[in-house]
Amino acid sequence: MRSAFDYLAARAGQRPDDALVGPAHRPPGRRCERDPEGLARYARECAATLWTPAGAPILRWLTDERGLPEDVLRVNEIGADTGSRRQFRPDGMPRAAGAVLPTIVDGQPIYAHIRVMRPGPDRTRYLNPAYDLAPSPRMCRYEPARRLHDEIVITEGAIDGLSAAAAGYVAVPFFGTGCPDASHALALARLPGPLVMAFDPEEGKGQRSAAHLRALLAAHQRTALNVRPPDGDLNECLLAGDDWPQRFEAAIADARRAETIGRSLAG
Repeated sequence: MRSAFDYLAARAGQRPDDALVGPAHRPPGRRCERDPEGLARYARECAATLWTPAGAPILRWLTDERGLPEDVLRVNEIGADTGSRRQFRPDGMPRAAGAVLPTIVDGQPIYAHIRVMRPGPDRTRYLNPAYDLAPSPRMCRYEPARRLHDEIVITEGAIDGLSAAAAGYVAVPFFGTGCPDASHALALARLPGPLVMAFDPEEGKGQRSAAHLRALLAAHQRTALNVRPPDGDLNECLLAGDDWPQRFEAAIADARRAETIGRSLAG
């Protein structure tokens, strides 16, 4: 039986917009080809590089500046692209130094994008492969080193997803631009376990996406608890103190109590 993430990996009907593809990754008059073997090789070599002296600056950024535990990085095969020309890259994969964030389905990397560590002003933080190399599923699944909770946490961005995994939750981060669509909602509705949304707390794109996704899930008779991180995005909350797993668990419990009270007041 195909899993929900097999379903996501197979969906190819929606063309990503230019902000997701990045015009620099598709030179005019030239197209690359689909290369799943090359992309998988790239992701695996980068995962190995993270734990070598060459990958040490990227590992320090992930663990020291982003607060992510090494066991979560290993479980999810997070990698390091040093930006070297000696690094193997399939045609259509941008060359840049940064953390390589793969999407894994059935043990196989099917997609990977790069988180640039310290982008300059007006520069993007995330670099994506060309659509012809690997269309973006726009979401993936991250596992905790040890699962402590039944809830599945839906986040914005891979770093927030890894932050939820660091607290002992299975995480499903969205990446790219635009709101989740009906196919994402269907995939999420198939997952066993309570769903929790932890999008950016500001009344902007994050909360609009949360409201939109909640409505889509309702069509499949699924609900999702909306948790607004108190200190910014999830990674900022993780960095705010040493007791991150306990604080995040408490935030989910508070949101659940508030929702129960709201329903009772509504009659």
